[in-house]
Amino acid sequence: MFTKVERLISSRNLKPKKKEGFLKVISIFSFLGITLGVAILIIVMSVMNGFKNDLTKKILGLNPHIVIQPNSFVIDEKYISKIKKRFKEIDISKTYSGEGIAISNDKAKGLILKGVDSNEKKIRNFLNTNLASGEIKNFKKNHVFIGTELAFNLNLKEGDQINLMSSAFVATPLGSLPKQENFKIAGTFNTGFLEFDQNIIFLNIEDALSIFDKEIEDQNIEIYLKNPLDANKFKERIVKM
Repeated sequence: MFTKVERLISSRNLKPKKKEGFLKVISIFSFLGITLGVAILIIVMSVMNGFKNDLTKKILGLNPHIVIQPNSFVIDEKYISKIKKRFKEIDISKTYSGEGIAISNDKAKGLILKGVDSNEKKIRNFLNTNLASGEIKNFKKNHVFIGTELAFNLNLKEGDQINLMSSAFVATPLGSLPKQENFKIAGTFNTGFLEFDQNIIFLNIEDALSIFDKEIEDQNIEIYLKNPLDANKFKERIVKM
């Protein structure tokens, strides 16, 4: 609320006497300047807050908020069911990720190979939202989804073949060699993040475990929360289990 003195001063400057014409001009420009400055400040803050929220939502939506790895215990269906029963407000995905190399048309690119289960809700939502080409029904054994940026860099498209090499080694008569397999591109995705679209390849979790020479017990659990800021609280509760 304005005080009596403030109202008096405002009234004097906004409605000067006739002999104070110059003061009236100054008042008009001052009033317009303040109005314009406040309006610009509000617009800029609104745009920046919207951009920040959208960017944060995208980044946190692409990455899991909690990852459980089987370092000292086995992650099986019994353990996963226990997690789901204890925390009903979370989304769970079974995954396995590792470093690898994509080779095509005499070009090679180091990246992350991420095995996922296309039947899980979180993965299907991601693919439905970000697919640029292809269909989810084609995401089956020996098929992969790659980012549009990676497809451009390696000159690939839906239906092409790509050779993936993992960091796991297999014994051969010529010695230990990196394990590699050929896959067919089921489609491409575009998240809007250059680094993500250049460096991630999605394949079925069975294929991922195979190319890294791992077993089903070696899979990880990725947990997505409604509020990512609650990650530490959920982590403490999971550790106590």
